[in-house]
Amino acid sequence: MELIIKCRKEALRILPAPKRHRSDEPSATPTTQGIDIWAQTAVDDYFQANPPDTANDALFAVFLLHLIVLPYIPIGDRSQKPVALHPELESQLRDHVMPKLFDAFNRGLEKHGVQRRPDVDGRIFLNLLSVFTNHPVPDKSLVGLLGRGPVDAVESVKTALQQHVEAGRLSFSPAVLSGALGRWQHDEVDSLPPPIEDVPLRLLPFHNEVFDACLKPIHFASEVAPSEITATTSPGRSSFVDDSEDRSQRSGWFTNTTTFTDDQHWHSGRKITEGFKEKRLVLYGERRDDDRPLTKEQLAFLRKRKERARQRLMTDIHRHAATLTGAKGAPLQRLVIPSTKRSIKDVATQKEPPAQSTSKSPTLPANPKPRKEPKSQQPKLNSAEKLRQRIKEEKAVKTLSESEIWWKQQLAQMEKLPTLERKAEYLGRVQRNAKRMEDSWLRTETLLYQVHLGVSQWIVDDGNGEPRVQARYCVNILRAVLEIHSIGVASDPARNFVRSLLETIGLPDIDILKPSSSIKPTETAKKLLTFQPARFAHRDRSKPALYPFLRLPSHPIDFQLEHYGVYMDRSMDGQVDARVSFIPDAWQRNVLDRLDRRESVLVVAPTSAGKTFISYYAMEQVLRESDDGVLVYVAPTKPLVNQIVAEISARFEKSLKSGTVWAEHTRDWRIHEPHKCQILVTVPEMLAIMLLSPALAARWVPRLRWIVLDEIHTIGQQDGGAVWEQLILFAPCPIIGLSATIGNPEEFSRWLESVQEQHGFKYNLIQHKHRYSHLRKFTYTMSREPIEFKGFSSEPPPDVKSIYIHPMSVLLSGTRVLPEDLALESGDCLTLFQAMWSVADQSPEKRDQLAKLNPRVFFAQAHGRLLNQRDVLDYEAKLKSLLADWSKEAEAYKRVLRPIGEALSQGHELCETMPTQGRIYANLIHVLHDLQRRDNLPAILFNFDRHDCEEMAKHLMYELKNAERRWKESSPQWQTKLAKWEAWLAASKQRQRASERAKKTKPQDIEIPMDTKSWEDSFDPDDPLPEFSFAGPWSTYSKSEMEEDIEVLKGVGVQLWAMEALKLGIAVHHAGMSRKYRNLVESLFRVGFLRVVIATGTLALGINMPIKTSIFVGDSVYLTALTYRQCAGRAGRRGMDLLGNVVFYGIQIERIHRIMTSKVPPLTGNMPLTTTLSLRLCNLLHGSQQAPTALNAINSVLRLPQLSLSSEIVRDEVLHHLRFSIDYLRRTNLLGVKGEPLIMFPLVAHLYHTEPSNLALVALLQGGVLHSICDSIDLNPIDTKRNLVAVLSHLFARRVLPRLYSGKGALERLRPAKSPSRIILPPLSPDAYRTLSEHNRQILETFRCYARSYALQYLSESPDNTLPLSKEILLTSTNSEASFIATLRRRAVQVDATSSFVANSGVTDSSLKTVTDLARTARAGLHLDKNAIPGLDELLALDGRVVNGYILDYFTHGQVNALIEANWVRRSDVWFSLQEFSLALATLQTGLEHYMKATASDPNLESESSDEEEDDTDESENASETEDLEPGVTSTFPVKPASITVGDWKVYRAVVLTKREFDEKFKGMWA
Repeated sequence: MELIIKCRKEALRILPAPKRHRSDEPSATPTTQGIDIWAQTAVDDYFQANPPDTANDALFAVFLLHLIVLPYIPIGDRSQKPVALHPELESQLRDHVMPKLFDAFNRGLEKHGVQRRPDVDGRIFLNLLSVFTNHPVPDKSLVGLLGRGPVDAVESVKTALQQHVEAGRLSFSPAVLSGALGRWQHDEVDSLPPPIEDVPLRLLPFHNEVFDACLKPIHFASEVAPSEITATTSPGRSSFVDDSEDRSQRSGWFTNTTTFTDDQHWHSGRKITEGFKEKRLVLYGERRDDDRPLTKEQLAFLRKRKERARQRLMTDIHRHAATLTGAKGAPLQRLVIPSTKRSIKDVATQKEPPAQSTSKSPTLPANPKPRKEPKSQQPKLNSAEKLRQRIKEEKAVKTLSESEIWWKQQLAQMEKLPTLERKAEYLGRVQRNAKRMEDSWLRTETLLYQVHLGVSQWIVDDGNGEPRVQARYCVNILRAVLEIHSIGVASDPARNFVRSLLETIGLPDIDILKPSSSIKPTETAKKLLTFQPARFAHRDRSKPALYPFLRLPSHPIDFQLEHYGVYMDRSMDGQVDARVSFIPDAWQRNVLDRLDRRESVLVVAPTSAGKTFISYYAMEQVLRESDDGVLVYVAPTKPLVNQIVAEISARFEKSLKSGTVWAEHTRDWRIHEPHKCQILVTVPEMLAIMLLSPALAARWVPRLRWIVLDEIHTIGQQDGGAVWEQLILFAPCPIIGLSATIGNPEEFSRWLESVQEQHGFKYNLIQHKHRYSHLRKFTYTMSREPIEFKGFSSEPPPDVKSIYIHPMSVLLSGTRVLPEDLALESGDCLTLFQAMWSVADQSPEKRDQLAKLNPRVFFAQAHGRLLNQRDVLDYEAKLKSLLADWSKEAEAYKRVLRPIGEALSQGHELCETMPTQGRIYANLIHVLHDLQRRDNLPAILFNFDRHDCEEMAKHLMYELKNAERRWKESSPQWQTKLAKWEAWLAASKQRQRASERAKKTKPQDIEIPMDTKSWEDSFDPDDPLPEFSFAGPWSTYSKSEMEEDIEVLKGVGVQLWAMEALKLGIAVHHAGMSRKYRNLVESLFRVGFLRVVIATGTLALGINMPIKTSIFVGDSVYLTALTYRQCAGRAGRRGMDLLGNVVFYGIQIERIHRIMTSKVPPLTGNMPLTTTLSLRLCNLLHGSQQAPTALNAINSVLRLPQLSLSSEIVRDEVLHHLRFSIDYLRRTNLLGVKGEPLIMFPLVAHLYHTEPSNLALVALLQGGVLHSICDSIDLNPIDTKRNLVAVLSHLFARRVLPRLYSGKGALERLRPAKSPSRIILPPLSPDAYRTLSEHNRQILETFRCYARSYALQYLSESPDNTLPLSKEILLTSTNSEASFIATLRRRAVQVDATSSFVANSGVTDSSLKTVTDLARTARAGLHLDKNAIPGLDELLALDGRVVNGYILDYFTHGQVNALIEANWVRRSDVWFSLQEFSLALATLQTGLEHYMKATASDPNLESESSDEEEDDTDESENASETEDLEPGVTSTFPVKPASITVGDWKVYRAVVLTKREFDEKFKGMWA
């Protein structure tokens, strides 16, 4: 056996994988190894390096012979038992022959390489060797031994190696080989003990009419399953039960088998159904504290405290909501929706309203044609309506007259100003008057005057003939003219003025001011201009140009592509739609039509494309439809949940008789009752709990109208992705999926469509691939020497400058397949064409191909109009298609890609190759200075290390403060101002006394004039100066508000530097910062006060923080294709910015190219049907009394042809997995024979996210391990609680330390001096380890039976002979009767569930020792997900590593700093980690209480509640008895029930005492 392992390792080491020739049609026909040149070289080398030796040469020949015969041996026959050799022969092979043989083969491979990797099989080699070592030889002829095919191959090898054959060194004759090897005859073939006979393990009985119907197809196959060892052969006690046991009579610990009724909250005793009846609203999360009885005074205090907390909470939400803005940056307007006075049942009985779409087809085209409104006569107006219309018209005329008077006054003021610049500045202030600009005529006049000023400035500009200057003035003129056209009220003289100007600058054919047929003529059409426009041309057009420089700098098409692309019309077939307040594109109208039809949709569109409105449109539908219909909005993170709640609060208002408009529900936080609202905002885990709750199945689930899954691509994450799959599988209503980053939308959509169709809902994929605003990418150069920052009024240093990154510069990286979202701006298309033309200049064929894409030729059809974004997209697609064709040519990189990439990479050579962190920090202030000068702030700086984020913020703050200090010390102007203020301050008392004397001397009836405030009143020398602060100058955020907020932040422990940075407009945002601080940062950013935020990935997912620039600071392994797109997408929001900027700072240019060309990974699903989920499904069915929603959920899931995103997991395999999961649950005393959940259900179900630790906890309880620990709770409570925490830490707080902690003396070397932490968690006790090991063995046995059962029924006829990577197909059967082949066939170990390739190494179905190995070695067609099997491999096997005992250490000393310094727990993770363990303790306590309530003999012991609604008299009476209660009791169980054993009671009390002590320390940390 040792020899086989050594040979296998050597072979893997010396046989590197060569380049393989792939074939589209692999064949199972044996391919003769033959003799390749590398093998001939290896043989020559071996014989030259080793002297002649009869035995060694024979061993070498047998090895070559085994290589030749392997292709003729079926893959199943190569699964052989170990072969025992003569000890001397084994030593000879191991120490002499094999090393030399492999060295020779290795040199041959390195010298020549191979087309096909040589196949080596140690067991076949040893079996063949044993043939020649045992006398007599079965067949004296080689044909009788191996067969005709291998012998023909041997002959060809002998011919190639003729020289060695003739020299007598190489012979394949059986007689020669037997003679040379016969002295090592060894009769023992197998040194291992005989295998244990398979004993059938019968599945325990299970009968449930719903599950029986689903499991019927696999009933016969899984009725009896083979087993290696029965459950009764284990030497230790197991938590499993045998089918012969009467479980009702079992003796032991926590063995009661009462059926569990799931009708209570897991964190308290309050019934779920009480929430439907009570009038009280739960306003924040209710947690159990110590669960002791309350007095009247205590209850009143709690009520008062809750009310204060509610008020503070709602104040924060309203403040947060006030900062949110809509699509165009305007504050959200609240929509008041009246109560409908009807329920969802009434809506269901009514006839469905017709779809608002005019299309009669059930499906809509991708680009629907514009709808034509039918002609209709004007309705007749009665006298009252005529009066109202006349009043409205008179009011409009009056308003127009007032606007005209006001505008002429402003014109008069501007005419008095001496310079054109001053006039333009004054006009800018006029146009910022939002109230005045609501008048269309006035807005048009200001724009016309703006054009007039622009022309006047152009005429007098010193560089008026330079192309750059010409382009700037022409762009400004076109922008104003287009806005005039969009308003549509320009007068005839105004149109003539603009038309003449366009003709002068070179756009005579573009008349964009034609009167619109949809605009009614008004009085304004006849008005003359209110000012005298600048003269820019002769009236006689035949004369030479008055100002020759008043023209476009280039051809109109080139000008638009190069300079006007940012301002092109970007709508995609936009049309007015009464359903929304903006002009939706075609794909957005398609979404609206689908929602009106109540169809499920998956919307995949880039950030800024306009997806936000979809959710709120559905919410408005639900609110208007009824008073109890429910929409659930699911967000992946709690910050996003908080934002959505604030936005709903700002958008909607509705008065309901019972309940609220919205509610928020996360695992540790709750606002309002989740089942008494119409819009529930939650995280996926909580919705899964609610959908699987029997109490809600009949009363709440039928009310669901929509489920919105925001950021649905989170389904692909390994942690938590399965919960998203479960939501989709169980959704009883249509879903709305939203995402910007799905790598395989079509494949994901096919799975989603199959699920929705099974649920009875129509489904549509709506995909929009184009951003509304382009992302322009830059990098920055760095100064090698530190440069002093001198304030924002100075110029940025020349050494720190931006370098534009053309998207197609990525061609330098050698990529030939570009991602779809690598978009080009219009200017990028023009420069790409020019670069391609320079390459095509050497090839007439390429030049002819590219000539058709000359912009002036391609856009000829756009004659008479301006180009739009759709034109550019078509042009971009044609350019990329042609470039893709060129890239397929030979030497394309050298001749095409590299020249184009170099032409588009100007300045890239100036970028830093390996920037240090110090230089990144030193130049960061100058980068931000340059961005501010370009008006590209606000910005978010992304860095995926929390410490680096904080250090950058500190560095920026110190740079600003030091620069301000230096300026103040050297500025005479500041010194003078400071001296005046100090003098004013010194005279303040004199002014106060003078004012008091004046009041006394003046008569009472004479009004005393109030003193006007001077600049000194608001001056504070300590306030940051605008020249040295990023704070927004136009923000409405006041200094007093800042001081109030800082006082609040001090109360929650925010560090001083973070609060000082806020004053300078700088903030940090990551999960480790306080929630109040993060909320404040988000709010201040939206109101414009903060303009620089440094964040990790917390702001990547949908947080409403619109920015102009995303900056990636430094490289990181977390900067992946997905995070890059999410973070970069924050820049340039639709309706607010025409362009977004992405800056790569401190990252190598090669790495930038790889990031830009990286593709979003495809979504791959998990096996969502876990063992715990199977138990919860049974509970749903039983507890809801087979409610229709429960039946639909289970039937739809189990009848889906494909349950998971992994398309190979089919229905029959899922059914097998479910049946054996049920059998496992039956054996662990968690499920009854009819599918009813038993009393230990709460412990497993409410800790579902910890699987398999939740099942291990039940095993420890039922195995008596916790009873042994808690037996001494009265005698030694301190050690008992510590031991209990240690065991629970292994289950629910498991963090494996690096291996450096495992060495001898490592702990003493790594532990900080005087640290109270022990750092390393003590290992599991022998009893605990033995119990869990036995439990894990039984889990392995159960699911091994599942794998074999499924393989036998469905895969027995499916060959397992295809290599997974090369797809090469190996031989599966042969008719050869050769003696050696027949012997292998007879001795082969048959496997069912194990891969044939793994079986070659001796692995069989019954030899696997862990669940991980079972899943890893499964055969083709059998898909075992180790995460879906509740194995305890990771809990039991540490491989020499140790576990972090941070929970036990905290329970011992209660010091947070010790956890950070000694236990290496991040400060930002401390609170979350401790809270998770606290919730696990609460669940354990509640589960034990459920168990004891069911077991207690007192029939009057009902479910008590520790909430506010308890009777005050009872509480006051109980208060007098608390002093007499023994430690560890609660109001639920003040004394031990008679039917509860002493051991169970001690476990309960120990858990209660442990939880109280832990929570006292934990809550003391964050109180």
